[in-house]
Amino acid sequence: NKQNMRLGDILKIGWILLWVPFNLAMLLLRNIASFIAPDFTFKMMQKKMSFTGLGSKQFQSTSDFGYIFSLDSVKNKTSIQIRDILKDAQLGIAAPNLTLMDLSTKTSTSLLSLAKVGRPLVVNFGSCT
Repeated sequence: NKQNMRLGDILKIGWILLWVPFNLAMLLLRNIASFIAPDFTFKMMQKKMSFTGLGSKQFQSTSDFGYIFSLDSVKNKTSIQIRDILKDAQLGIAAPNLTLMDLSTKTSTSLLSLAKVGRPLVVNFGSCT
């Protein structure tokens, strides 16, 4: 099953990498549009931001959206998608059995060893301060 999952991961990563040329072409088109028709492009960006719920009052021109027009946007999008595929914890798959450190005794224990029948195991990722 682990090998099948690995093959699935490879196929997913391959699919993401197939999209890189398309994402680069879209980046080129965004930059051309910004160069040729900056006002139109700016209005389109504002419209897109209103759909996502982000405030657009602070932006005055397409240069304020610099990241969206940079190669970093394509690189980071691709990196994030690949990183998400390679994560140990995945939706619909059993949680990984992490090794935890008991701070008082300095001993290690597995996360699932703390689970008890009939009692839910709650993991709180909050601040310790």
